[in-house]
Formats: sequence, structure tokens, C-alpha cells
Amino acid sequence: MLRRRVSLWKLFVFGILGLSLVVIYLQGQVSVVQQEEYLLGTYFRIKAQGRVRERVVAALEAAWREARRLSEELSRTGPGPLGELNRRGSEEPVKLTPDLLALLEAARQFRALSHGAFDPTIGKIVNLWGFTQDWDRAGVGRVPAREELEPFLVERDFFIDTLAQTGRLSGPHVEIDLGGIAKGYIVDRVIGVLRSYELDNALVDAGGNIRVFNDRPRRVLWWEERRPFRIAVQHPRDEQKILGVLEIWADQAVATSGDYQRCFFADALQRIFPCRYADDPDKTRYHHLMDPKTGQPARGLISATILAPTAMEADALSTAVFVLGEREGLALVESLPKVEGVLVTDDGRIVTSSGIEAGRFPSELKAVR
Repeated sequence: MLRRRVSLWKLFVFGILGLSLVVIYLQGQVSVVQQEEYLLGTYFRIKAQGRVRERVVAALEAAWREARRLSEELSRTGPGPLGELNRRGSEEPVKLTPDLLALLEAARQFRALSHGAFDPTIGKIVNLWGFTQDWDRAGVGRVPAREELEPFLVERDFFIDTLAQTGRLSGPHVEIDLGGIAKGYIVDRVIGVLRSYELDNALVDAGGNIRVFNDRPRRVLWWEERRPFRIAVQHPRDEQKILGVLEIWADQAVATSGDYQRCFFADALQRIFPCRYADDPDKTRYHHLMDPKTGQPARGLISATILAPTAMEADALSTAVFVLGEREGLALVESLPKVEGVLVTDDGRIVTSSGIEAGRFPSELKAVR
């Protein structure tokens, strides 16, 4: 009887182990698909994982359709509604799509929240500096004279009629540039598409505007293991280094605004030189993150990384905080729920908000290895 009980117990144990191995094997049978495409002046990357490859592929096809559609709508110079608003909006009301209307309303809210540091009406100022939407492909910067900028430093505004779904510009000196918020908005919409296909997890990256979800944790034996996505924060003066790593979970996004992304150098004779990470003591760095009040590149910070619930928030806030600078930018971050920040000052200090785990980032650039 004892021998029979031992045999039954062995059968039970080996049965459990066999079932566990099957579970582990089946859990390993997942499909991971990653694709990249150039949209809205930057590279979009989508990485998704699911149990059925056909479903993952179908999800990415739908996600790319949405990303391309929105990129056309939100191009400030293209044939879409934003391009039409910039061409005719100072003369007559222009019909807006629901997406553009929602994005303009959000942009207005972030402008108010940041006391004007985030301002979508600076399109013509950005153009004067040569930072066009196609900068990454054929951009050539220039330093405009003060008298060139002055006509565009007057009060700029835009108006929305939500009932008629139309928009107008306050004058010919205004052009709407949604570059500081549109990529985040598209990332959020793409995440929504991917989620509708009930995938395990996904990551969408639009030029450093990143959002993730992780809806199905990995199951090992009888427990579940949910892992965060680990996102490296770029060193703003050395492309071979990182400042540190942020761990982001479901329904979180991260975005970085830096003076090394779209920039050029100029010497005392205003001769233009290509942009690079390292500084040049004999030349001045000019970048695309403009102070709306002065029409000049914002100074004080060289990098601002924001962690927020949505990519649109992270995108807009990273621009606003960069323009506001260390003191006001950090105050804005600390005033917002579920928002954190990592700021790098132009004198090489790394400043983090109160919710960033101590020790995750060094206190200065020269301490980064």
C-alpha cells in the first residue's frame, strides 16, 4: 500500500512538472513584430507582442493607417486641414477635423498651463530659423536678424468655433506649429488602436516620444510576473552615453526635449556649421526649442525629460519645461499629478523631481560613465 502511495505521489509530481513545462513552452510561443517608418519629420517605431502572429500583424497595419492619416492631417505645410489653416486662416474660417480641433484645444490648455512657454503660434518664427518640418532630411539653419523677428513677436493667437468646427488665425504673422504636441497625440491614438486588438504589450516611439502598455503579464507556473519597460535617457552631450534608465509601466509615457535634436552651430561671422552633441567653445549652438516671447532658442536647460500618463502630456510638457527653465519648469512638474521630470542644466547639473527614485540619476553630467 505504501509503495502504491509513493508511486501515485511520483505520478502526481511528474504530472505537475510536465504541465508546468507545457505552460512555459506555450507562454514562450509569442510573436513580436517591430516596424519603423518616417512620419511628420521623425521616425516612428512600433513594437508589439501577442499570442497570434496574424493578429499582431493586423494590429500594426491598422496602427500605421492611423499614424499616416494623422500625420497628413497635422502637417503644418501639407494639403491637410492644418496646412489649410496656416495658408488661409488669417483671411477666413477654415474647416477643422475632429482630431485637429481636439489637438488645438489641448494646445491652448498647455499654453495657459505653462504661461505661454508652450505656444503653437510660433510657426513663422521657427521657419525664420530654418527649422522646417523636413529639417531631418534637408534642413539648413540660419540666424535671423532682430528686425526679421520683430514683426512676429507681436501678440499671436488663434480662435476655434467648436460648433462650426472651424478655426481662424489672428493675423498673417501667425502659423500654427504643433510639433511640440502632435507626435505625442499620434502615439496615444496608435496605442489605442493596438490595444483594441488585445495584444500582450506594445511600445510606440515617435522620435523619443514613447508610450507603452503591458496588458497581459507573463505567467510562469502558477504566478504572474509583470515587468516594466526600461527606457534610457540620452546624455545630451555624448551620443554614446545615457544619463540613466526610467522604468515605465502600463499607461505611462516619456518624452525628451533637448538642444541636440534639431540644431546648428554658428561662429562670430554667422557662418553655419552642422549640429553635433559636443559643444564647441568658439561657436554658439542654436536649436529649435524657441522661447515664444523672444523668438530666440530657449536657454538654461539642455535637456528636459518628462514622465506622464499620456504621450501628448509628456510631449507638450517637455517643451514647456525646457522653455521655462530649471526653477519654473521643476515647479510646473511638481504641481501636476503623476508627472515627473529629469532636467539637465546648461552648467551640467542633473535635477530630478521628487517622484524620481533617488540614485537613479547622477547629480551632474561629468559623473555619468
